Amino acid sequence: MTIIKNTLSVLLYLFLTVLPAFCDVCATADFQVTIPEYTKIEPITSPVLTANITNRTGNLYTPLNAGFRVTTNAADKKIFYLSANTTTEAGYENAMFSQGGQVYIAFANLSKTPSSFALANCKNGSLPKDSPGVVAYPVISLSGAEYKYLQDDNKYELSIGNGITNVAIHVGSNVLKSSFAGNDPKGFYQAIISMTEADI
Repeated sequence: MTIIKNTLSVLLYLFLTVLPAFCDVCATADFQVTIPEYTKIEPITSPVLTANITNRTGNLYTPLNAGFRVTTNAADKKIFYLSANTTTEAGYENAMFSQGGQVYIAFANLSKTPSSFALANCKNGSLPKDSPGVVAYPVISLSGAEYKYLQDDNKYELSIGNGITNVAIHVGSNVLKSSFAGNDPKGFYQAIISMTEADI
């Protein structure tokens, strides 16, 4: 009896699997979906985003680090841009610059907004008295992606491949000497680091 049941089940399976090949009134429909290119950039909030400045030297007690998580399903490597901005009396201005082959980020006082000239003077290496309310710190390294500094645009270009990638920018503790002096007002100084897919 068991042999007959097994034989019937095998025959029934063969009949059901072969049946569509002999069916003249059968049709199929293929469903397809297209998944577009996907990109997502998220800030990683665990790095050191705040530091204190020593009152005598202008150096930071601890280095600063900012991180971003990039997710993309692109088949080829994509280009991203990492930039820095700060606020002056003229508004939102580029805070990343290169001086003597070293990339720096300028920080502006939040409570006593510096002039655009002060920021420009800091970038140009003028005397500390000419850039009140602006101090600058060096970019020590970037990690997590291939990158190059675009001298003319004052930002980094990063090349990132498929998957999830963590990118970090590391800012050193030693102040740009020509940017710090006793005429820098006390208070919070800020720079905003941005990572974008578009070249803006």
